[in-house]
Order: sequence, then C-alpha cells, then structure tokens
Amino acid sequence: MKTAILSKAGGRKHNEDYCSYLEKSGYGCYILADGLGGHRGGAYASRIIVESVLEAFSANPGFTRELLKNYLENARNSFLDAQNQDGSLKNMKATVVIVLSDFQKGYWAHIGDSRLYFFREGKLQAQTSDHSVPGHMFKIGDISYEQIRFHEDRNRLTRAFDGGEISRFEFATKAASLNGGDAILLCTDGFWEYVLEKEMQSDLVRANNPETWLIMMEKRLLSRAEKGHDNYSAVAIYC
Repeated sequence: MKTAILSKAGGRKHNEDYCSYLEKSGYGCYILADGLGGHRGGAYASRIIVESVLEAFSANPGFTRELLKNYLENARNSFLDAQNQDGSLKNMKATVVIVLSDFQKGYWAHIGDSRLYFFREGKLQAQTSDHSVPGHMFKIGDISYEQIRFHEDRNRLTRAFDGGEISRFEFATKAASLNGGDAILLCTDGFWEYVLEKEMQSDLVRANNPETWLIMMEKRLLSRAEKGHDNYSAVAIYC
C-alpha cells in the first residue's frame, strides 16, 4: 500500500479531525475521525478514537471482522474512561471510517457521514452511505444523491460514535478484494462537500501517487470553499 494523509483546519481556528494509519506484520489499519462537540471535546474525541484503535491493532495485528470490532471496542473503552474522568467531555462525539487490510483484501466500517470511496481502474465501485438526515432521505427516495451534498440538514447526523455500542457502526457485509491499481479514499464531510465523485475519479486517473491525488483534489476544494469552511481531512490509499 502507498498512503498519503491530508488534514487541515480549513476556515476554522481548530482542527477537530484526526487521521492516521499503521502497517504491521503484513496487515494495515487506516482510520479517520471527525470530532464533534466543540473544540476541546471534538478534537479529543477524534484523537482518542484513532490512537486507541491503532494501539489495539499494533498489539494484535490481523484481518478479521472480530478483530476490527475488538479494535473499535478498545477505542470505546478509552472514550468512556475519558468521559468518566472529565465531565466536560460528556457530549463529545465523532464520525469514524476505518479500513483493515491484509493487502489482498479490505474490510471497512463507519459511523456518521465521513465517507469511504473505493475505486477500481479509475472508476468508483463502492462507497459508504451517510448516517445523516439527508442520507436517510436519499435512502428512502425523498431526494437524489446529488442533493445530499447541499441539503440544509446535511450536518444533522442520525448516528455518531459517542461511546455507545460498537454494533451501531455499519460494517461491510464482506471483505473486498484488492487489485493492483485499486484506490481507497477516506474523507470527512468538509472534504467531500466540495469535491464531486466524478472529479475524484478524474484526478485519480491523472495522479501517479496518493500525495498528488490529494493535492489535486485539495485545489478543487479551496477554489470553492466559503469563508469559515469546515476542517477537511482525507486518507488516500493506493493498492
């Protein structure tokens, strides 16, 4: 895997996103979180989730659905411990998207409206569905997919990581095979709001590494973002 990370505050004073990855013993874990609940709570939530997941992965790297749940359960325990120790963190939450891989297959899970996009031969093959009000409206046929991006309720989530049961995550039904040339993009809503899927594909075809891909998409984002726009983060993975 070749991996690149982009995470910036955007038009805000503080960056409440956090993302990282670790490859160890023939396995890889890639995770991104978008913190909610004010600067202190949001930034802490995203960091503790990512670091706790990677800590658990480092201690016992592997590639099974149960291991992925165990890594997230470790994050949940750390999350709850932090809330119990500091009452000011009781309302912290985060969206999360995570990929686990043995470099031949990829298995992912998510909660909230941070997204995963999976590309093959430069074409979008699969993506996660938003746990948000407009995401639900699209699912039941009330709005089109394109309307999610600009819907007035796009920031209203129906699910987020708040220390609740890991079963609230949406897990991929099966692992996806990974071929040479495949690409995976994890990103927060502050990123995908300004970069269209067809543009992700177009830039992917022209970029020969994940760093360049992210740079090309960031240029699009910054050309459109309004003053005070949200933090934006992305993890790009080339298989």
